[in-house]
Amino acid sequence: MQEVPRPVCVFLVPLVRDSDRLPHAPILWRLLQDALLRVVGGFTGPETVLCYRHRETTRGVWSPAVGEMPVEDLSRKYVAAVPQERIDELRALLRRVGNSFDQRVMYLEVAGYAEFLEVQPEDGFLEV
Repeated sequence: MQEVPRPVCVFLVPLVRDSDRLPHAPILWRLLQDALLRVVGGFTGPETVLCYRHRETTRGVWSPAVGEMPVEDLSRKYVAAVPQERIDELRALLRRVGNSFDQRVMYLEVAGYAEFLEVQPEDGFLEV
């Protein structure tokens, strides 16, 4: 059986909350990992591996709104090969991640195209 190519998705989760710039509770990182494994399935390519890297940090700067001071973030960068039909699930998950991790916007890149997912309370939160 030949594997169907999957788009590579990259997203960032800043190490601190937007509201008070404090670090996230460790349980949130575990909830994120568990949710990712459910959505992505735990495979990249033909090898059975975790399909994200969460120890690598990436520095970034963004401007929340016109007139607001730019914010520097240190983030964890995740990389996953996601089945095409599950990319909308990943977007929905990242909006829940944004709420749980107190972020206003989540950065997602799908096959080289960047998306900025605005986060709203009605998008929900990560759950146990």
